[in-house]
Amino acid sequence: MTDVKTAIVDQLPDCDICKMEGKTEPAEYDAKIPGGSWTNLCQQDFDKYGCSLGTGRGQKLVLECPEPQSRKDKADSLCERCGKGCPDDGWNKETTRYRVLDDLIMIEAMLGMGIYCEEVGE
Repeated sequence: MTDVKTAIVDQLPDCDICKMEGKTEPAEYDAKIPGGSWTNLCQQDFDKYGCSLGTGRGQKLVLECPEPQSRKDKADSLCERCGKGCPDDGWNKETTRYRVLDDLIMIEAMLGMGIYCEEVGE
């Protein structure tokens, strides 16, 4: 089921109401003001105008969290030691990037035993 109450964005837009008042405040919502139009709203204005979340009502704007370059570099160095040559957008390399933060010691041990990759047995 798709989460209709959340929208992932690269950056938060400015609140449209605050802009009209000469202020700059990041919008946390893309919502329809009851009886009005769709607009980007900060938390204060979202509450002030009685907006809500859901289909036809509004979405919470959430910043996409990019992977830190240090995590990518560490994962890539582990993949190079594995020697399988998985593509950059391959499942193994993507999985490694997420696991590096979870348990680097376990990954190092698995790699040392030659059982790092998820494709064991191929």
